[in-house]
Order: sequence, then C-alpha cells, then structure tokens
Amino acid sequence: MSKKIAQLSFPKFVDLYADKSIGADFFITEEKHLLALSEYPYRSDGYIIGICTRGTARVEVNLQVYDARPNAMLLATPFHVLRIYDSSEDFLCRFVVFSKSFLTENNINSHFLESFSYFNSSSTPVIYPDHEKAKVILEVFVLIKNKLLREEHPYKTEICRSILATLLYEVAAVYEHLNVIIKNKQTRKQELNIRFQNLVFHQYKEHRNVQHYADTLCVSPKHLTESIKEVTGKTAGEWIDDAVILEAKVLLRNYEISIARIAEAIHFPDQSSFGKYFKKQTGLSPSEYRVKANS
Repeated sequence: MSKKIAQLSFPKFVDLYADKSIGADFFITEEKHLLALSEYPYRSDGYIIGICTRGTARVEVNLQVYDARPNAMLLATPFHVLRIYDSSEDFLCRFVVFSKSFLTENNINSHFLESFSYFNSSSTPVIYPDHEKAKVILEVFVLIKNKLLREEHPYKTEICRSILATLLYEVAAVYEHLNVIIKNKQTRKQELNIRFQNLVFHQYKEHRNVQHYADTLCVSPKHLTESIKEVTGKTAGEWIDDAVILEAKVLLRNYEISIARIAEAIHFPDQSSFGKYFKKQTGLSPSEYRVKANS
C-alpha cells in the first residue's frame, strides 16, 4: 500500500494501524509511529483523538503547524487536512478513531458529537495537557483496549461506545480548562486571526478575495492583511491561496477525480484557469503534481 494517502478511509486506516477494532467504525491502537501519514496532506473519514507518548514531530492541521511532544493531544475531525512530518526516530503516539455513526447509533441525540467544542471547526486541534491530565486520558485508552479484547462478550460494542463517551467528556474537561487559559492570553489581533482562519476554511472554495473576508469581519482589507501578517507571518491573501491549494493537492492525489472535476469543485470557471492558478502557486501544473505525489 502506498504511504501517500490523500483520503484516509476507515478501511485503509484499520488496515494500517488497528490493533483492535469494531468493524470499520471504531478502533484503538497501541503506541505507533505514524510514518504512513507523513509528507503529503490527507483527510481522514473518522474523528481522531491521539496522544503523543514519546519523541517529537510537527503536526500541520489546516495549514497551522503545531509541535507534537509527549502528552500533546491531537483532536481531528473529517474536516481537517492533516500532515505529520519531521518526526524523531522515537516518535510514538496512541490514538482512537471513530465514525459519527458509531458514536450516535442507538443514541436519541444524533448531534451528541457536536456538543463537544473541541470538534468544532474553529477549535484548537492540538493541545498540551500536563502529565497528570494526559495520564487520565491514557487510562481511558487502556480501558477501551481491554474491553475490545473480550471477543465473545455479547455487549462489547455497547460497552466500548459507552467508554468512548466517557473519553469525550474527559477530553472536554481538559480542553475547556486549557482553552480558557489560551483565550485569556489572546490579543485582539490574535482573536481576529482565529475568526479569519475559521472563515477561510469554511468559504475558500467560493471566495478567494480579501475584500470578502474583511467585509464579513467588519474591518478594512488593509487592517485585516496587516493584522494577519503580524500574527502569522503571512498575509490574508496568502492564507486564502494556501487553503485553496491545500484542498487541490488532496483532491489531485485521487486519480478517480478528473482535473476538470477538481476545478469545478473548487469553483474555478474552467480547468484552464485552475491550472494557471495552481502552477502560479506551486510551480507545477495539476497533472505534474498528481504524478509526483503518487509516484
């Protein structure tokens, strides 16, 4: 199997990493080195709660780069584009992956998952709990793994679903505590950047001009560009372009989608204009990138 995966479907995820799983909707791993997820961006079908247990790496989520180190937690959704790279030789992590349908099956509240703020598109996807809080999360991981080992138990699935809900609440307590600390330290420009980033990753397919985002955020284009540049080192326009290119790269690695369909999906008027835009940003034509990324 290629190690350069664009859309990481549940079956592929299970084949690569699962130690114990329930069908193709829920699984947990022992400590793993995520080599198969490196170099190229990908999007997962499932929700991921991961925790680094050893070593270091870089984790890129929707173009934002975070440091992975022991106890760092990744909270990713199917809406995030991920890349893990520059990992140390001893980099290890454990993670639980599940689908929304697994969690909400037989649950009256079909929007249960949306009640957890850390799975919102505007949330911080990598957090840094202290050792004691991380230890509590890992204890729940171990509990899930032990329940999955009970092959013949008639209610294994229901028990694991219940413990997964427990895990979500434990993560919520950690996330909300850390989020209060983060928010209290934010400047107005940092707050503006977060609102801008959230807008971009919701609207980049339809809107590629700074004026639209400035109008939506009730600031001038000049103020928006200068603020984003000060906080991130990149202008607002560069962030918009990067978001568009990131989506294009993920789609281009799937040979089943024609370049014409990709251009249409990202709201370009035709394949030619998309090709010119992509080459201007990357130095490669879409077809050249597709060959390189899948070689």
